[in-house]
Amino acid sequence: MTSDSHRNDDFLKLHQIIAKTFRKAKRWYVGYLFCQLVVLIFAVASIFTQVNPNLSALVAFLGVLATECVRWRSDFWKFEGESAKRKLEAADGFGSAVDRSSIADWLAAKPKGFLNDVVPVEIQGSEFDSNRPAGALRAVENTLESAWWSKHLSRRMVVYLSFILFVIVAVALIALTFSIASLKSATIQQSGAVVQNVGGILCAVLIFVFSINVVRLLTDFFVFAADAKEILRRCSELAKSSSVTEREALAVMHDYQIARNSAPLLPTIVWEIHGKHLREQWACYRPKHGD
Repeated sequence: MTSDSHRNDDFLKLHQIIAKTFRKAKRWYVGYLFCQLVVLIFAVASIFTQVNPNLSALVAFLGVLATECVRWRSDFWKFEGESAKRKLEAADGFGSAVDRSSIADWLAAKPKGFLNDVVPVEIQGSEFDSNRPAGALRAVENTLESAWWSKHLSRRMVVYLSFILFVIVAVALIALTFSIASLKSATIQQSGAVVQNVGGILCAVLIFVFSINVVRLLTDFFVFAADAKEILRRCSELAKSSSVTEREALAVMHDYQIARNSAPLLPTIVWEIHGKHLREQWACYRPKHGD
């Protein structure tokens, strides 16, 4: 087997590892949201019903513990995926050799056939489009491409999360309006129960918004989109230069990787909805030289 064949095989394994680890990270994150929803339902039920305080405390403790364990697994697989991504970006951009022994060691710790369920569609389109030879300029163009996609996908997540937050607040206000309006026709005995329901609605809404991290996710995606935009600007300036140093390319790549590592996972469905349109726009936007 030639060196090029070895290199292509290593790249394929890295692409498969990235696809598998991020798929597992997203599935565990869905499990985390489900656990949060279960805790939320119990909390809301506790507000409107008489629940034994000891039982309530025990269930809350177990729910929070389970939720954090599930989230830890999601973060673990995200870290594994980010690590593989960094190796791929360095190898593809600068032409550095992929450490085959580290890949083999990583796979040895996993069950046999760990990557067998990775289908071609999961890694389709994950290759970089730059036709530069390996070096600083190619690394910059690869980073530019990643930042461009991150900026636009994160912006769409900001829109979706803003809509979700708006709907939640609107529903809460409508419920509060009807609850307060019912005070006018309520008797003195009934008014206490109505006031209790109003307080319960407020608590339920606050618990729901913060338990599924709508506000935090919205903020994180907004920050990541802004960071990606700044990285994109720096990459565009470097890409126009004919004397980009490896240090400059590494600096902008590392800054982008740090921003991406602290950002939330992008749901696959956002890519499925907007991927075709964004691919068409990227084909017009991307740097062209001798295509």
